[in-house]
Amino acid sequence: MDGQEVHQSEIVSPWIEFRDDGTVAGDYGCTPFRVKAELASTTLTLGEDVSVLPAPSATPAPPDKSASCPEPEMQQNDIANSMGPDEQKPKAEDRTPRSPELKDFEAKVKEFFHRGQLEITEKKLKRQPGGPPPGSVPQLRNEHGDVATLEIVRSPGIFDTKFHLDEWEAYDSGDNVKSAKDTSFEFHRDGTVTGKLGCNDFTAKVFFNGSHVFFRDTQLTTHRTCAAQNMADEASALEKLQRSLNYRYTGNSAGIYMRDDHSSQDRATGLAFRPATDQ
Repeated sequence: MDGQEVHQSEIVSPWIEFRDDGTVAGDYGCTPFRVKAELASTTLTLGEDVSVLPAPSATPAPPDKSASCPEPEMQQNDIANSMGPDEQKPKAEDRTPRSPELKDFEAKVKEFFHRGQLEITEKKLKRQPGGPPPGSVPQLRNEHGDVATLEIVRSPGIFDTKFHLDEWEAYDSGDNVKSAKDTSFEFHRDGTVTGKLGCNDFTAKVFFNGSHVFFRDTQLTTHRTCAAQNMADEASALEKLQRSLNYRYTGNSAGIYMRDDHSSQDRATGLAFRPATDQ
């Protein structure tokens, strides 16, 4: 933007969604937006603001914005509380809250989208030696020559792929799910997910909202007993999906990675899914 590279903050996930109702919805980072839009084959023209889309009304509700957009004092306290007395001071200072930076970042994102008509282009990816032909990622370019490179968060392939629950993520490490081959997750376009948690069949409701997915009403639909490892994995998966219903995620047909929405990614936990064909 204006000849300078602008990178998103680590604790926010700005997103944009082209909707069938003639609007574009999204989030500048910590502030949701929705505007009228005219979408042609190669251009996008944004118009006046309209009411933002409501967050999913699932219970529990989405986390308070203090998790993904913390106030300086709240983030500093969160950092300090996660450490012992001897390590609080240096580490807390090293990770000074970046609220002013977040504010500046949001302002730049908003300005980019409202600097005239946007041209839809693509960026060709570099070919890796010996690899397949490179693909491309979408880009938006405004009339001032500013360019935004986009990453597809949720590809249609998510709804056409059977996944295994492959790995538990905890802080900066991971552990393989021992009964992964006996698990299955199938996301459906009607807002449900069905499959198997290691022993029994299950169902849940899911709500996609930008880079977040909310799980609700996860429950077993069969009541079998299986090998001890399968039962243990199932209990762990069921507990996570019933307790941590909001996950920030990235995903496509090649895999889905979810981490709970936490102000400190060093303290976040999550789940990793792989296509069943990869096992």
